[in-house]
Parts: sequence; C-alpha cells; structure tokens
Amino acid sequence: MADSGRIQEFEKLLARYNRAFYERDLDALRALYVPDADVHYFDNHADCDSTNLEKHLEKVATFFETGDIVPLLVENVRAFIHGDAACVVATVRYSAEPVPGVRASFFLERYVTTWRIRHVHFSQDPNETST
Repeated sequence: MADSGRIQEFEKLLARYNRAFYERDLDALRALYVPDADVHYFDNHADCDSTNLEKHLEKVATFFETGDIVPLLVENVRAFIHGDAACVVATVRYSAEPVPGVRASFFLERYVTTWRIRHVHFSQDPNETST
C-alpha cells in the first residue's frame, strides 16, 4: 500500500476527476483517461456502463446536459502500486444522500509522469443501509 505522500497524489487525481464533473468539463475528463481510449467503466447507475472511452464520454455529455451534480465526499483513499500500474480504492458519498456509500475503484497506468485511468468501477456498498 502507498504511503501518505503517495496517497495525496491519488487524492489530487480524484479531485481533478470530480472537478471535471462539477464543471461539466468533458475535455478535462478525457485528459484523465489513457490515450488509447480502451477504457471500461462500470457505474452504480443503470445504463451507464461503457466498454470504450467514446461511449463513456457520450453518456457523460448527455448527463452534463440534464443531470444534477452534487458535491461528493471522498473517504478512505488507498492505493496499491506495482511499477507503472496502480489500483486506487475509496468510498464516495453523495453529500445529499451519504448512505449508502459508493465503493470506487480506479485502475491506473502511468504515462511518462502522469497517472491515467484505464478502468473505473462504482458500486453501492451493500453493507450500509439507507437512512
């Protein structure tokens, strides 16, 4: 597992990821993904899964036009690094409805000095019940 200094690096990446959503900035979001566009995205919302970056960004663009974006709380960030690959896991909570939390995992690859997203998986935590 990564030390606290390295965790901050991944927390900043997650903050950039979330900021792209808050600002509805598709270009900023695209820049966070691997350049070959072979991305798999599994979401905790129906009909939002994608097996390539273009399909994912099409769905996000539609969401940017019509969706409500609420602030997120990100907790328990942990990172596991092996060479030029990393797995980052965290709990994400919607500020408007924090329970149940959403389990988030990001598989990253390093490109030169920048971590890029290859795979994202979000799923509601079945161990927490809604209030």
